[in-house]
Amino acid sequence: MLVVLRIIFGAALVYAVREAWAAGGRPTETGDMTASFWLAVSVAVGIANAVVWAPYLGGRLADPLTGAFTRGFYVEQKNHLLKLVRWLDERGHRRLTLFACFLEGIHRPNAPTAFIIGLRNARAGTWLERVFAREVYRFDNTQNCVWAYQILKRRGINPGVHRRPEVNLTLRSIEKGVEPPQPPVPILPAPQTMPLERNRQIKLFEGDDPATSRKGTQAQPKP
Repeated sequence: MLVVLRIIFGAALVYAVREAWAAGGRPTETGDMTASFWLAVSVAVGIANAVVWAPYLGGRLADPLTGAFTRGFYVEQKNHLLKLVRWLDERGHRRLTLFACFLEGIHRPNAPTAFIIGLRNARAGTWLERVFAREVYRFDNTQNCVWAYQILKRRGINPGVHRRPEVNLTLRSIEKGVEPPQPPVPILPAPQTMPLERNRQIKLFEGDDPATSRKGTQAQPKP
């Protein structure tokens, strides 16, 4: 519904602005309020456009920060086929589990649970492993995405850049690997500094005699 309203209000805004522009270019007559009327219509339609576009634009701007909290998990709904998948998985029926996961994936392609269970039961190198790995990589769980990414890379498939920036950061850190420890950098000893001579013309306090300083002439003992 919002998509239809965005199209209607957008077209109305373009039409109102065009009419206001045309009315403003014509010679004005006494009492002619056509330009003012279309200007008011443009403002009203502009507010309506802001209302219908605000959820979309706000979601696009906030998604990099809030997407991990709003779409990083999935709440399962009641599903008899998914219960059958779990029942077969718990009893070790691998082939039946894969078949049920495949059917559940077709039935609900936006739910990740069947694809994760299917990927866990698929044998390495099979066609189903590649299919389930691609589907698991579509979702936002970082651990599952890394698991699917490693399987696809092992099969020579580049899954591409993920839509979640935190998943891409994790994948880059894994590909980069751990750098070997570097040997300590030797620190050269600092050169020995010579003590500075005291300026004998400077007195620090009353009665101070620079001649009795450490580097000055030693004072003669009083008799």
